[in-house]
Amino acid sequence: MTTAPPRALGTWPAIRAMARQELRLAWRSRVIPALGAVMAALCLTAAVVSTARHRADASQRMRYQDVVGQQFASQPDRHPHRVSHYGYLVFRPRAPLGFLDPGIESFTGSSLFLEAHRQNLPTFSSASQGSSTERFGELSVSLVLQFLLPLFVLALAAVSITREREDGTLPLLSTQGASWLMLVWGKLLGQLLIVGVVLLPALVLCAAWLAADSATAWTPDLRQRMAALLATQLGLVVACAAIGVTVSARIATSRQALMAVLSLWFLVWVVLPRALPAAATAAHPTPARASFESDVEARVRELGDSHNPDDPSFRRLREETLARYGVSGVDELPFNYGGLVMKEGEAHTSAAYQQHLSTLVDTYRRQERWVQWAGLISPYLATRPLSMAIAGSDLAHQLEFERQAEAYRYTLIQALNDLHMNEVAAAADRYDGSFNGAPSRQRIDRAFFEDLPEFSYVGPDLRWAMAQQQIGVWCFVWMLVASLGALGITSRRRWQVRS
Repeated sequence: MTTAPPRALGTWPAIRAMARQELRLAWRSRVIPALGAVMAALCLTAAVVSTARHRADASQRMRYQDVVGQQFASQPDRHPHRVSHYGYLVFRPRAPLGFLDPGIESFTGSSLFLEAHRQNLPTFSSASQGSSTERFGELSVSLVLQFLLPLFVLALAAVSITREREDGTLPLLSTQGASWLMLVWGKLLGQLLIVGVVLLPALVLCAAWLAADSATAWTPDLRQRMAALLATQLGLVVACAAIGVTVSARIATSRQALMAVLSLWFLVWVVLPRALPAAATAAHPTPARASFESDVEARVRELGDSHNPDDPSFRRLREETLARYGVSGVDELPFNYGGLVMKEGEAHTSAAYQQHLSTLVDTYRRQERWVQWAGLISPYLATRPLSMAIAGSDLAHQLEFERQAEAYRYTLIQALNDLHMNEVAAAADRYDGSFNGAPSRQRIDRAFFEDLPEFSYVGPDLRWAMAQQQIGVWCFVWMLVASLGALGITSRRRWQVRS
């Protein structure tokens, strides 16, 4: 039987006394040791597997990026436009806390090929290259804490008050001076204590494992992200415990309360996260890759074809250039006009791509907002986007990598076009018409290619990540306030339920 707090105790001491009693009962029933062992095993396994995968993948990408840079810089003497078609391969760095929450990283391309006249999409995602288990999601700490742990919290909290009702101890608590408000909030605090003790071994083991991982550089931004991730997880646990205690206060029996929270978990944690993306895609469909590239090519042709000397846009460019320099032919220009044409053509293709890409990104954003707004009714969907943003594994971080890669591609190609203009003589910039005509074009010294800039991705900080998730932040705050508010309303009125 539950021991009630003495009548002399105030509200807060009585709540603490009830919470300690709830913790003792859970320990005596061996709930805490059993759940603690399960959570410790799951979290440690997830941490070991995820960090090993993350470390190996990050090291491999860095190694390949170095190889690509060395190969690009060690090219032989070549024509600059050939170098622009030789291309440059960049690899997306792993998310700062991707070993805790991989987010969408497994489903987005890991490498991006940069070349002249076109902007490619990322390729070689881990899910497409890995096993079927990777396509359904990999084991991670976030999966354990955000998907499985809430089920335990909801189940434990759902029987916290119904157990007292079934044991007949509620009248005894009332006669000893315990109010309904003390009981409700004492049960909430007790559930949080139980979860804290259950997770303690798991947190200690994971912290020890991460501390022993010398490959991770714990920068100030990384520490801030870790603190924010822990705060987000704490908010999810508080919300789940509040929901469970509220259900327990309003439902007569433990069996009914368990059925209610299990149904809620299945609907909100399993069904809704899978149904919403499908509904969002149906409401805001994205074009197929072939259709997207076809639209870009059509737009490029509208802006002008740099390989067609009779194209109206480039004929106008030639006339304006000749008039600006006061000459009658392109051979009289102080630079290679062919390089200028390539430079102008690159600007046209980049403009066409960015126009269609902005439309595509807007579609992705609208789809994402469907999931974000669902956080108003789903603790899981309120936490998940925020967790991925903090870990650096969400859509915004992927798009930022693509933006920086495109900015580098444009800078690189235009630098090669500048070399084409200023280092290649116009008279030597023609094929001789033979089968092997290409080598007849002038080549420039390979030293020029060594001076070209290298790609360096600058990862955004936590403040930037939170700015991209304003809807997610507000939905998370609302979810936490709403769950505690529902519990607060319940604590101020004793709900009459029938046994």
